[in-house]
Amino acid sequence: MTQRRGAPWPVALAVVAVVAVAALVVFVWHPWVRSAGQAADTASVRADAAGQERPVGAEDGTGEGEETGMKDERAPKTQLAADFMAGKVRSVRLVGDSITAGFGTDGYPEPGTDDTGSVIYDDGASTVFYETPSDVVCWANEFRTWAGQHGVRSFVNAGINGAFMAELAQNPEAWVAEGADVVVVALGTNDAGYYGPEEYRDAAQTAFDYVEQHCSTLVVMSPVSDLRPESMLVEPAASLGDVLREICDERGYLFVDARDAVSPEQFNDDDLHPTSEGSLAIWECLRATLGL
Repeated sequence: MTQRRGAPWPVALAVVAVVAVAALVVFVWHPWVRSAGQAADTASVRADAAGQERPVGAEDGTGEGEETGMKDERAPKTQLAADFMAGKVRSVRLVGDSITAGFGTDGYPEPGTDDTGSVIYDDGASTVFYETPSDVVCWANEFRTWAGQHGVRSFVNAGINGAFMAELAQNPEAWVAEGADVVVVALGTNDAGYYGPEEYRDAAQTAFDYVEQHCSTLVVMSPVSDLRPESMLVEPAASLGDVLREICDERGYLFVDARDAVSPEQFNDDDLHPTSEGSLAIWECLRATLGL
C-alpha cells in the first residue's frame, strides 16, 4: 500500500498564514468596489480612437461641464447683434425715403417747419435736407433709442421725403457723407411708381457699390407693401423686394424683408404712409430679423 506523505508542519503553517492575510486584505479593501471619487474620475474622461483621453462632451464641441447638444439661447442671432452687444458699433446711418423719415407718424413736423434739424443731405449746390426730430414716433427713432442704449454715439436718420434708389446711385456722397459703422438702406417705395425691376436692380447695385465702401455692415430693407392700386405702380413693391433679396444673397448683405410688416389698418388715409403703429411694426420686423 502506498503511503501518502503529509506536508511538513512549517510549510503548512506558512500557507495558512498567507491565506489568512489575503482574506483579511480582501475583507477590508474590497478592490472590486470603486470609491465615488474613482468613479467620477473615470467617468470624466473618454478615450478616443488614438487612445488619448479627453473631457466628456469634447467630441461634441461642448466642452467639459456643458450638457451635450444644448445650445445657449442667449447667443446673438447675427454677427451684427453680437457687435452691438459688445459695444463695437459706434455709428449708424439710415438712408431712406419718407417712411424712414416718419412722414405721417405722430409728431412729424408740418411742411415748412422741418428745416431745424441736422443736415442729412447736401449736394454742395442748392439741395439740402434736414433730419427728422428725435421725438417723432417712428421706426427710425425707436431704433435710435435702442442703439443709444447699446453704445452707439452717432445715429443719423437720413430719411428724405420722395427719395429714390436712383438718387442714391446718382449722388451717394451727398447722402451717405462719411458713412457709418452700420448703414441701413431702405429705398424702393417711390421707385415702384416709376421703374421696372431691371432698372431698379441697376440703381441698387450702383448705390450699394458706394455704400459698402463706407460702412462695416450694410443692411438692406425692402419697401413695405402699401395699399396703392396697381394702376399707380410700374412694379409692385413686393417685386422690388425680390430684387433686393437677390442682390443681398449674391453680395452677402443683411436683408430685412419688411413687405408684410405693416397691416392694412396701420396705414394712413393716403394708403401709402404707415401710422405710428405701422411704423413701429417696421422696427419690430427689423429687430426680429437682425436679432437685436
